[in-house]
Amino acid sequence: MRNQNTLFLTILLLLTLLPLSGCGYPAVSPKTYEISKALYSVCNQKSTDRLKTVQTLIGSSLQEKEINEKEAGWLNAIVASANAGDWDTATQEARRLMEDQTGR
Repeated sequence: MRNQNTLFLTILLLLTLLPLSGCGYPAVSPKTYEISKALYSVCNQKSTDRLKTVQTLIGSSLQEKEINEKEAGWLNAIVASANAGDWDTATQEARRLMEDQTGR
């Protein structure tokens, strides 16, 4: 069952990130950038407890319309990667999301 979940999350991450390959993330809202910084820190420290907090923040920010569906999808894909134990990929994607915002 765990292998199926890991496979599903990996496929979800790839499908979410595939359109971005080579072109990076587009401009995001200030709240998405803020969440990506928190997500980078959480993934860098491999903190499962704080990851749950960030996941809740993504949901509440979407509900409050501080971020849009696409941004929530990108952030949740990073969370899914971390939840699957792929902390390095999650850290890299969070960093990439932040770096792609510089100069905008």
